[in-house]
Amino acid sequence: MLLFPTAVLSVTLVSVSQATGSVSDPGFRLTSFNRPLHAAISSDATELMVRLTALAAAPPAPPPSPAPAAAPAAVAPSAPPPAPVVQSVVDTSSAAAWAASAGVACIREHESGDNYSEDTGNGYYGAYQDLLSTWQSHGGTGLPSDAPPAVQDQINYEIYLSGGWGQWSTAAGCGL
Repeated sequence: MLLFPTAVLSVTLVSVSQATGSVSDPGFRLTSFNRPLHAAISSDATELMVRLTALAAAPPAPPPSPAPAAAPAAVAPSAPPPAPVVQSVVDTSSAAAWAASAGVACIREHESGDNYSEDTGNGYYGAYQDLLSTWQSHGGTGLPSDAPPAVQDQINYEIYLSGGWGQWSTAAGCGL
C-alpha cells in the first residue's frame, strides 16, 4: 500500500518540477501537454503535495501492538511408566526346583521353545541356548543339546549361581 503513493509521489514530483518550466523552454520534456491539461496536472500535483506534506508532518502511527503471546501449548502427558515387572519366584534350593520355577521355564520357552534338543547351528545349544565354552567351563561335556534335561538344568543352575540372570538376554522379559 505504501508503494503506490511513493510511486505517485515520484511521478508527481517530476511533473511538478517540469510544470514550473514553460512549454516553449527546450528543457521542458512534456511538450505534448496542452495548457488546460498542464494546469490540471499542476493543480492535482499541488493538492497531492499538500496532502503528502500533511501526512509527513503528522506524528507516526504507533507500531501495531504485538499479538499477545500464545499460551504455551499444553504438554501432552507422557506415557505412564511401565508397570513394574513382578519378579518370578525362583526356588534356588536345588537345580530341579530352580528349573521348575515359572521364570526359568519362561527363559527356556523364549530361548528354545522349551526344546532341550535345540541345535539351530548358531553356536548356542539346548533348552537354555548355552554357548559351548560357557557349557564346558561349568563342567558340561559334549554338546548341551545332546545332554539330558536334568544335566542341562544342573549346569545352567550353576551358571545362574555364578553369574546371575545375565547369561540369558530373555530373563528381563520373564520378570527376572
